[in-house]
Amino acid sequence: MTKQQGPWGKLAPMKLSSRARLLSALEGKPVDRPPVWLMRQAGRYLPGYQSIRQKHSFWELCHAPQLCTQAAMEPMQRFALDAAIVFSDILVIPQALGMHVNFDGNHGPKMTKPLKEAAELASWNVEKLLEALAFVPAAVRHLREALGEERGLLGFAGAPWTLLAYMLEGHADKNFAVARSMLHAQPEFAHKAMDMLADILMAYLEAQCEAGADAVQLFDSWGGLLNAEDYSRFALPPIQKVAKALTHKNRRLILFVRDGQHLLPLLADSGCQGISLDWRIPFEQAAAQLPNHCLQGNVDPALLLASPEVVRTETRKLLAAMKARGHFHRCIVNLGHGIFPQTQPECVRALCEEVALAA
Repeated sequence: MTKQQGPWGKLAPMKLSSRARLLSALEGKPVDRPPVWLMRQAGRYLPGYQSIRQKHSFWELCHAPQLCTQAAMEPMQRFALDAAIVFSDILVIPQALGMHVNFDGNHGPKMTKPLKEAAELASWNVEKLLEALAFVPAAVRHLREALGEERGLLGFAGAPWTLLAYMLEGHADKNFAVARSMLHAQPEFAHKAMDMLADILMAYLEAQCEAGADAVQLFDSWGGLLNAEDYSRFALPPIQKVAKALTHKNRRLILFVRDGQHLLPLLADSGCQGISLDWRIPFEQAAAQLPNHCLQGNVDPALLLASPEVVRTETRKLLAAMKARGHFHRCIVNLGHGIFPQTQPECVRALCEEVALAA
């Protein structure tokens, strides 16, 4: 492969495949430009996804590998993205554990019988859980075949605290007061439940990697609700357990903690190779705190509701901050949270094109 001498003092490849670019960023190797993928990039803003949803429920889509691939491939065919992410949902795990999960229009997920006490953990059929979740690795495998070998593929799951928060609260909530209070009222219950979830995630994410995922991401969507002390005590240890198991098998793990800027010093000890940033913290500030991690982010999803010209301007600013780290060393361009359903495809195209021009 042809190489060129870069200002960072290392030989960098002049041109990488999308897959190699993603892997190099996560492994701290030189890259020609940052890889780019977007959280929820196959979501409700694209006509292909809308067409699928007119014929199938959300859970029907999640449980059908061919439909998952159809949804995941649409943005790959439209935009200059380096990686696809398997189409699924973090709540497939509570569903597989026997909890009834449904989606009530635009109000998010609801569980008819939230988790109440430690005794209920005995009913979790952990031994047959991977069998119940087999449709997700199958979707990863099907997507890998559709992508080919040149483009990256990500799997994912919810982090233990976020999964437990949903299971205790029974629905999405801006405060998750029931779940947070339980950490203090029944700490042993919380530790046991999250430790069990960590064991589940170790096997579940490994199955996705074996099926063809180049990296997997843990979504701790509600981690930012916890203060540093509670996050360190409850949420971080099970993440470290998952990360240790996956790293031992040479897997690559990214951790996303929404609204978690106050937790960055803790996340440095998560064991994850990548830390995904939301839009609330400047990239330069996070880079100073996490010099040894691949940083992913952190475009405000609302930016994609503006004009393509505005998107290009703001993307160039982020790229300049990333380049200052050492020619995009350990950097991935992404959103600071999931894409909005009202996003204009032209704005996504503008973002991806600007990143491609950085090479």
